[in-house]
Amino acid sequence: MTKNNSTNQLVPLEDVVMTYANAGIALGAERRFEESVAQWQLASQLVDANFEGEDFYYWVKSGYGAALHDVGRHRESIAVSKLVREWTLSLRQPIASLTIARAYLALGEAENARDHIKDVQRLVGDRVFGLFDRQHLAEIRRAIAT
Repeated sequence: MTKNNSTNQLVPLEDVVMTYANAGIALGAERRFEESVAQWQLASQLVDANFEGEDFYYWVKSGYGAALHDVGRHRESIAVSKLVREWTLSLRQPIASLTIARAYLALGEAENARDHIKDVQRLVGDRVFGLFDRQHLAEIRRAIAT
């Protein structure tokens, strides 16, 4: 619980985290990526301290990893997304693998992206080609073929 300064009422910590995460989502949708990542970072810090190992923790971290990629902080994006990769795969969701693959491709490290591209392809089939920048289509095809 934390205190709402305008009402002096206690607010569940989950609500505070969701406020930051929802702001991060909205700002990202507006392509205000620096502001988005700042909101996700606040949410991430709170889940680190209070929700580690819970689904809520993994959900926030997956969003934070994607936001880090959006601002070009690719190594950080990879590190955060690797924390949640197995969790997202267990839910048959490609977000962490997609983020990791995109980050490696942005860094020019297609060989490191290969397994993550395959994860995404297993989950979404041929839609995989539409999830990456067109400039990386050759790398996507090579990864899937190997």
